[in-house]
Amino acid sequence: MKIFISADIEGVGAVARHEHSRVDGREYAAARARMTGEVNAAIRGAFDAGATEVTVADAHNVGLNLIPEDLDERARLVMGSPRPLSMVHGLDATYGALFCVGYHAMAATKDASIVHTFTGRIQEVRLNGLKIGEIGLNAALAGSFGVPLTFLAGDGAACREAEALLPGVRTLAVKEGIGAYAAVCQHPARSRQAIYAAAKETAANPPAVAPLTLSGPVELVVRCTTASGADRAGMIPRARRLDDLSVSYTGDDMVEAFMAFNAMTCLVELVPFI
Repeated sequence: MKIFISADIEGVGAVARHEHSRVDGREYAAARARMTGEVNAAIRGAFDAGATEVTVADAHNVGLNLIPEDLDERARLVMGSPRPLSMVHGLDATYGALFCVGYHAMAATKDASIVHTFTGRIQEVRLNGLKIGEIGLNAALAGSFGVPLTFLAGDGAACREAEALLPGVRTLAVKEGIGAYAAVCQHPARSRQAIYAAAKETAANPPAVAPLTLSGPVELVVRCTTASGADRAGMIPRARRLDDLSVSYTGDDMVEAFMAFNAMTCLVELVPFI
C-alpha cells in the first residue's frame, strides 16, 4: 500500500508559539528538527508495516521546513509552493491512506496550538455547510480521490476535531494546549516513539474510516477577518459576496472548490495590512 503523509509544524510536540512556527522565530530551527523527527517516525512505521511507497508533503508555510538530508531516504518529498493542492499536492487515487502529522485545529478553537485555517486572515471555512479547518479540507481532498484519512498526530484539539469529523480515525495527541500559545508537552523522543507505533499499527491494520466525500456541486463559504480581505477573495471569477466578511464559491467538485479557496488565501495575503 502507498501512504501519503501531510506534515505541518504547529501540531508537532514541544512546539507552542510563533517563535517555533515562523521561519524568523528564535526556536524555528529546533521546531523543524522536531517536525522532521516526527515525520521520520511515521515513515518508518508505515514501511515497517509493509507500505510499498511513502510520499511526504511539507505542508507548513512555503513548504521548506523538513530537513531533506535528515528525512528517511526511502520517502519522496513534495516541497516548495505554491502548489495547486497545497498541503496534499501529489496525492491521487493510487494511495491507500492519508496520514497527517503535526496538525492543529481550525481557526478560533479554544485551548489549541497556534490555531488558524491556512492563514490568520480567515475566520471560518465551510464546505456544503460543514464547518471545517485544514483537517477537513485535506480529508475532503483525499476523499475526492477515494482515499481516507486514517491517522492524525497533533495537539489534543486537532485530534478531537478529526475524531468528530471522521469516525474511526486513529489519532495521537502529542501535547495539550493551554490557550493558543502554550501547551503541556512530553519529551520529543516519546512523541516520536508513539507516532512510530501508531503509524505502524494504522498501516498494518487500517481502521474502518470512510473517505470524506462531498457529492455534487461543492459550495465553499469563506469568512475573512476583515472586509478588505473579503474584497480580495471576492475578486475570483464566480465568487459571490455574502456579507461584509464572507464570500462563497460553488465548484463542480471538491478539487475545483479547493483551488478557489487556495487562490483566496493567496489573495488575502498579498499585502501586509488589509
